[in-house]
Amino acid sequence: MMNLKDRNRGFTLVEIMIVLAIIGLIVSIAVPAFLKNRRDAQGSACNGQLDSIFSAKEQVAFKKNVRPGGPVIAFDADQINSYLRGTNVGDPCPGGGTYTVGDINDANGQVIIPTCSMSADDAGGGVTFEQEGLHIHRRSYDQDANGDYQRNTNYTFAS
Repeated sequence: MMNLKDRNRGFTLVEIMIVLAIIGLIVSIAVPAFLKNRRDAQGSACNGQLDSIFSAKEQVAFKKNVRPGGPVIAFDADQINSYLRGTNVGDPCPGGGTYTVGDINDANGQVIIPTCSMSADDAGGGVTFEQEGLHIHRRSYDQDANGDYQRNTNYTFAS
């Protein structure tokens, strides 16, 4: 004769299938959110790197007394690296793009904005600014009354 203890020893196939369906649902919700957060973090890290490079270029321009109509100061990685902390101007972009740094200044005395080939779509959007398919430093944009970002034409982009 079958005992109640013997009958309740395992899980039924239906119970196992329900647990697997719940796990699958949780994974299908969590993975896309995780990947979006990862792209956003890479975009923010790229922005931080662009900010550091731009600030270092500003410091070099200040030290060299850059003025409108003055000479254009050529790119020198050692000069820029002397102002970067914990990074190197040659370090790769966290999102897999490549940086274009350019000369220190243009003929008008403006510091040239560094760019990255990482697209804003790849960076999760919203945390990056894009101009002509390039990830652009945030200081080169102004926000209008509608909240849209417009390129500040006072700046020259590295190419």
